[in-house]
Amino acid sequence: MKAIKQINYFDFFLIVVGIILAIVIRYSLLDYKSVDFFKYTKVWYNTLKENGFSIFSQNFSNYNPPYLYLLYFIARFLPGIPAVIATKLPSLIADFILAGFTYRIVRLKYADSPFPLFASFAVLFAPTIILNSAFWGQADALYTSALIGSIYFLLIKKYGFAMLLFGVSVSFKAQAVFLTPLLFTLFLRKEINWKYFLLIPMIMLIALLPAWIAGRSLIDLLLIYPSQAGQYEQLTMHAPTIFAWIPDSGRFYNYFYPAGLIMAALTGIYFSLIVYRSHRELTLPILVELALIIVMLMPFLLPKMHERNFYPADIISIIFVFYFPQFFFVPIVMSVISFFSYQPTLFEVEPLPISLLALLILFLIVFLIRHAVTQLFDLGSKTEKFETQ
Repeated sequence: MKAIKQINYFDFFLIVVGIILAIVIRYSLLDYKSVDFFKYTKVWYNTLKENGFSIFSQNFSNYNPPYLYLLYFIARFLPGIPAVIATKLPSLIADFILAGFTYRIVRLKYADSPFPLFASFAVLFAPTIILNSAFWGQADALYTSALIGSIYFLLIKKYGFAMLLFGVSVSFKAQAVFLTPLLFTLFLRKEINWKYFLLIPMIMLIALLPAWIAGRSLIDLLLIYPSQAGQYEQLTMHAPTIFAWIPDSGRFYNYFYPAGLIMAALTGIYFSLIVYRSHRELTLPILVELALIIVMLMPFLLPKMHERNFYPADIISIIFVFYFPQFFFVPIVMSVISFFSYQPTLFEVEPLPISLLALLILFLIVFLIRHAVTQLFDLGSKTEKFETQ
């Protein structure tokens, strides 16, 4: 009875109504069938449904197995639901996991306030989050939910769980490696023991184990990500990156593809070394800011990026503004950039040129780097201090 009396019924009402609205909005979009659904996910789902687990012995998809395992379980235990809903269901569930980890991260700063709840709903109702999962049926929420979970455990210094979830994230999608420079920074600063890094390949191998047991070659499984990297010969796939400023980018692919990889790798290393040289404590706010910078900077510099590759930045920018409310424009601009970069693929229109969106991304990156550097090296006003958590 005492526990019941302590319940804040107004907050409980807000949570229930918010969740219902988030579900209703997503439900209204579920029937949309994208080109990707007809070309890929529907084919994979039907293949799993018709052939069962044994089909994992064959190379029937260009995705890493964990996402396909989820489709298999849906086909096995919920065979009656339409394919378009079945293929979207894992990402829909991941949306709420994302909101949950967002709540936990913001709650580290605001333990007794409604702000963590506001942050979680900001994620659930963000336009690109809804479009990505419920409308488009992409799997970005899956790897990003594990990635945000990894960041949460980094913030509370439970590095074993952080690296475990990072391994889960990479197992779903290779783009999770965008966070690697931050992990390397914490290693250089002797916060993460090198042994924890062994969890990443261990989790990735465990993720491949069922498909290997089914009969597929382990070498073939290990080559899935390298084969994905060789699929397209375009410097940008409607992504607002540095390559959006190169006219007829396909013509210059052979020149700028290796240059882009080298530039991104060196930038990641340079990022780690700069933060390592700082003698300031990496408090919660600066870690959140550094996470946002690196998940924006890596896809901005890398070639062959899709418009969806800024998805983690969409989420972390929302978290960021709750640590730095004075920079309220950051998640707004980030959301606008992502929303308009989706347009050519989803709706076959280009309201704003991708080159302009890339310029906006660059503005945010430069602004955030400048702010982070002033804090890391005490270059700003002495009155501007981070809160220690």
